[in-house]
Amino acid sequence: MNPQLTQRILISTAACGAVLVLVAYALWGAPAAVGALVGGAVATMNALAMKFLVTMGTTPAEGAADPKFMKGRLSILVGGKVVALMLICWLCITRWGVSFDGFTLGIGAMVLGILIGSKLTPPAPAVAEV
Repeated sequence: MNPQLTQRILISTAACGAVLVLVAYALWGAPAAVGALVGGAVATMNALAMKFLVTMGTTPAEGAADPKFMKGRLSILVGGKVVALMLICWLCITRWGVSFDGFTLGIGAMVLGILIGSKLTPPAPAVAEV
Protein backbone atom coordinates (compact mmCIF):
# COMPACT_ATOMS: atom_id res chain seq x y z
CA MET A 1 0.00 0.00 0.00
CA ASN A 2 1.16 3.51 -0.73
CA PRO A 3 0.72 5.39 2.57
CA GLN A 4 0.89 8.75 0.80
CA LEU A 5 -2.17 7.89 -1.27
CA THR A 6 -4.70 7.83 1.56
CA GLN A 7 -3.24 11.01 3.05
CA ARG A 8 -3.41 12.86 -0.29
CA ILE A 9 -6.97 11.67 -0.89
CA LEU A 10 -7.98 12.95 2.55
CA ILE A 11 -6.38 16.37 1.95
CA SER A 12 -7.82 16.58 -1.57
CA THR A 13 -11.31 15.74 -0.32
CA ALA A 14 -11.17 18.49 2.30
CA ALA A 15 -9.82 21.01 -0.23
CA CYS A 16 -12.48 20.10 -2.82
CA GLY A 17 -15.15 20.44 -0.13
CA ALA A 18 -13.98 24.00 0.60
CA VAL A 19 -14.02 24.92 -3.09
CA LEU A 20 -17.49 23.42 -3.53
CA VAL A 21 -18.80 25.55 -0.65
CA LEU A 22 -17.77 28.63 -2.64
CA VAL A 23 -19.37 27.23 -5.78
CA ALA A 24 -22.63 26.52 -3.93
CA TYR A 25 -22.64 30.04 -2.50
CA ALA A 26 -22.09 31.52 -5.96
CA LEU A 27 -24.83 29.40 -7.53
CA TRP A 28 -27.57 29.24 -4.88
CA GLY A 29 -26.66 31.48 -1.93
CA ALA A 30 -25.98 30.99 1.77
CA PRO A 31 -28.35 28.07 2.58
CA ALA A 32 -26.79 25.98 -0.20
CA ALA A 33 -23.30 26.95 0.99
CA VAL A 34 -24.16 25.60 4.44
CA GLY A 35 -25.45 22.43 2.79
CA ALA A 36 -22.23 22.13 0.80
CA LEU A 37 -20.23 22.65 3.99
CA VAL A 38 -22.10 19.81 5.66
CA GLY A 39 -21.71 17.62 2.57
CA GLY A 40 -17.99 18.38 2.36
CA ALA A 41 -17.59 17.57 6.06
CA VAL A 42 -19.39 14.24 5.56
CA ALA A 43 -17.17 13.47 2.56
CA THR A 44 -14.03 14.33 4.53
CA MET A 45 -15.11 12.20 7.50
CA ASN A 46 -15.78 9.34 5.06
CA ALA A 47 -12.27 9.70 3.63
CA LEU A 48 -10.85 9.73 7.16
CA ALA A 49 -12.77 6.56 8.04
CA MET A 50 -11.52 4.85 4.87
CA LYS A 51 -7.95 5.91 5.67
CA PHE A 52 -8.32 4.36 9.12
CA LEU A 53 -9.84 1.15 7.79
CA VAL A 54 -7.24 0.76 5.04
CA THR A 55 -4.44 1.31 7.53
CA MET A 56 -6.00 -1.14 9.95
CA GLY A 57 -6.54 -3.71 7.21
CA THR A 58 -3.01 -3.58 5.82
CA THR A 59 -1.09 -3.43 9.10
CA PRO A 60 -0.70 -6.89 10.60
CA ALA A 61 -1.69 -6.97 14.24
CA GLU A 62 0.51 -8.64 16.77
CA GLY A 63 -0.76 -12.12 17.44
CA ALA A 64 -3.26 -11.72 14.60
CA ALA A 65 -5.68 -14.52 14.10
CA ASP A 66 -6.47 -16.22 10.85
CA PRO A 67 -6.09 -13.79 7.88
CA LYS A 68 -9.49 -14.89 6.55
CA PHE A 69 -11.07 -13.90 9.86
CA MET A 70 -9.34 -10.49 9.74
CA LYS A 71 -10.49 -9.96 6.15
CA GLY A 72 -14.05 -10.85 7.10
CA ARG A 73 -13.96 -8.49 10.07
CA LEU A 74 -12.63 -5.69 7.87
CA SER A 75 -15.40 -6.33 5.33
CA ILE A 76 -18.00 -6.01 8.07
CA LEU A 77 -16.44 -2.71 9.23
CA VAL A 78 -16.40 -1.28 5.70
CA GLY A 79 -20.00 -2.37 5.19
CA GLY A 80 -20.95 -0.69 8.46
CA LYS A 81 -19.20 2.48 7.34
CA VAL A 82 -21.22 2.50 4.11
CA VAL A 83 -24.48 2.02 6.01
CA ALA A 84 -23.52 4.83 8.42
CA LEU A 85 -22.69 7.10 5.47
CA MET A 86 -26.08 6.45 3.87
CA LEU A 87 -27.86 7.06 7.18
CA ILE A 88 -26.02 10.35 7.75
CA CYS A 89 -26.82 11.55 4.22
CA TRP A 90 -30.48 10.64 4.67
CA LEU A 91 -30.66 12.37 8.05
CA CYS A 92 -28.99 15.53 6.75
CA ILE A 93 -31.37 15.91 3.84
CA THR A 94 -34.68 14.68 5.23
CA ARG A 95 -34.57 15.28 8.97
CA TRP A 96 -32.15 18.14 9.58
CA GLY A 97 -33.25 20.31 6.65
CA VAL A 98 -29.86 20.74 4.99
CA SER A 99 -30.15 22.18 1.47
CA PHE A 100 -30.39 19.27 -0.97
CA ASP A 101 -28.59 21.13 -3.77
CA GLY A 102 -25.76 22.25 -1.53
CA PHE A 103 -25.38 18.89 0.22
CA THR A 104 -25.33 17.05 -3.08
CA LEU A 105 -22.66 19.37 -4.41
CA GLY A 106 -20.62 19.12 -1.20
CA ILE A 107 -20.72 15.33 -0.99
CA GLY A 108 -19.23 15.35 -4.50
CA ALA A 109 -15.96 16.24 -2.82
CA MET A 110 -15.70 12.52 -2.07
CA VAL A 111 -15.33 11.63 -5.75
CA LEU A 112 -13.23 14.67 -6.63
CA GLY A 113 -10.89 14.01 -3.70
CA ILE A 114 -10.27 10.45 -4.87
CA LEU A 115 -9.63 11.55 -8.46
CA ILE A 116 -7.37 14.49 -7.62
CA GLY A 117 -5.60 12.80 -4.70
CA SER A 118 -4.70 9.76 -6.77
CA LYS A 119 -3.32 11.94 -9.57
CA LEU A 120 -1.18 13.96 -7.16
CA THR A 121 0.36 10.93 -5.44
CA PRO A 122 3.64 9.60 -6.78
CA PRO A 123 3.59 5.86 -7.43
CA ALA A 124 4.77 3.65 -4.60
CA PRO A 125 8.18 2.09 -5.10
CA ALA A 126 8.02 -1.45 -6.36
CA VAL A 127 8.65 -4.00 -3.64
CA ALA A 128 10.19 -7.32 -4.54
CA GLU A 129 8.21 -10.37 -3.50
CA VAL A 130 10.04 -12.51 -0.99
